[in-house]
Amino acid sequence: MNTWQSVRADVLERIRSREWPPGELIPTEQELAASLGCARATVNRALRELADSGIIERRRKVGTRVAATSARRTTLDMPAIRTEIEAMGATCAYTLDSFAMRLPSPAAARALQVSAGEELLLVEATYTADGKPHCCEAVWLNMRALPPLSRQDVEHQSALEWLAGRVALTHGRFSILADTARGEFARNLGIAEGSPALTIERTNWTDSTPVSFARQFYPPQHRLVSED
Repeated sequence: MNTWQSVRADVLERIRSREWPPGELIPTEQELAASLGCARATVNRALRELADSGIIERRRKVGTRVAATSARRTTLDMPAIRTEIEAMGATCAYTLDSFAMRLPSPAAARALQVSAGEELLLVEATYTADGKPHCCEAVWLNMRALPPLSRQDVEHQSALEWLAGRVALTHGRFSILADTARGEFARNLGIAEGSPALTIERTNWTDSTPVSFARQFYPPQHRLVSED
């Protein structure tokens, strides 16, 4: 237990096994450091990572609790890019670009709470609207926490559509950022290498387990619309 990653893994396992159920206060940093035989700073780093992922909730003068997600068992409403395109009155075309087990990107490893040496399934796809580039998508999946998935399963539907139909997702987190499109993503979007692209990141959980991390890239001038 001399690394924050090993402390994080230990805490996560206790949460998944229901040793610490949703809503329960967990031991303090000092208590965990003593029981695990590591520095308090190591425990602090591990708990910060888990808090950033929404698995635990930390409050000053109150303590650290396991996130109370057990009451949110219904399938999370996760709008599909296909639905977004059809709502525009356009015809959607979906193309599977790659399907392979790979070492995760730093962002994917952090979001899915795995080590840099633990392979994840990466599914990449391109969407067009009336034949024009609309979105490129990269979805990292933690198959150790998901039902079996074959390439055929995502030949005609996205990995996130497959996920929403197979797993009871309890919560998700969005991030919207400006990034640059590179490599195959830039080519598929029909824009120059390094061009700015609207980028949406999404992490999905089932209870306390993060199961997918997606990055979606849209070409310049794309308008993101949300309705309450």
